[in-house]
Amino acid sequence: MKLKDLKTNAKNPRILKDARFKKLLNKVLCYPNLLSKNKLTYDSSDVNTVLGGNQRLATLNYIVKSISTKQLEDSVKAAQKALGLENELLLNNSIAIFTEIKETKSIPSEWVQDVQGLSEDEKQAFILIDNLNDGEWNLELIANEWQNVDATEWGLISWDANINNDFEEQDYSDKNNEYKDDDFEDNAAITLNFNLETYELVKNELLKHGQSNEDAICNLLGIKPII
Repeated sequence: MKLKDLKTNAKNPRILKDARFKKLLNKVLCYPNLLSKNKLTYDSSDVNTVLGGNQRLATLNYIVKSISTKQLEDSVKAAQKALGLENELLLNNSIAIFTEIKETKSIPSEWVQDVQGLSEDEKQAFILIDNLNDGEWNLELIANEWQNVDATEWGLISWDANINNDFEEQDYSDKNNEYKDDDFEDNAAITLNFNLETYELVKNELLKHGQSNEDAICNLLGIKPII
């Protein structure tokens, strides 16, 4: 199916910005075959409007528009590295699949499903159910039984890493946007909440270890900041 024939849902309440977009992009680059198990869902009776998978559609359009064929191998390798993965079979599979997608600007028919005939209430319910994250992760079990999984890169946990408020996040939900690698900001903020008394204690202790909070934390953890 041609990517241009799928219409982004303007009523989709979920958006993707910067760091979260890149996390999803990494997963799609590494595991394209799984898109046939988690299909893009559209309604052909409503000009092929996507009900489920708007964010995945955005990543596919990004790959086609913004990653050149020459950059594809390096991009997949970088995605594997981010996810703690090193698998040449999956690497070659991803390169082959996305090379064809870029050439044809089409995705395999098994990656999509048509759900025409749903009522407006059912469409709305489908979108909400598709985007809800019910339940909680058992992080102790993940740490003990899923040692190779980077819980942060996979998006299982969040450090409340809202992109630094000094700049505006980019929204990658619209499939018509043009994307560039330098659109992705490389800054993130960790928010920690204390009562006022504990906050003063923590602040004073951090000042003993660095000129800034960031320097102090890196010094305490034995990490050399990457500039």
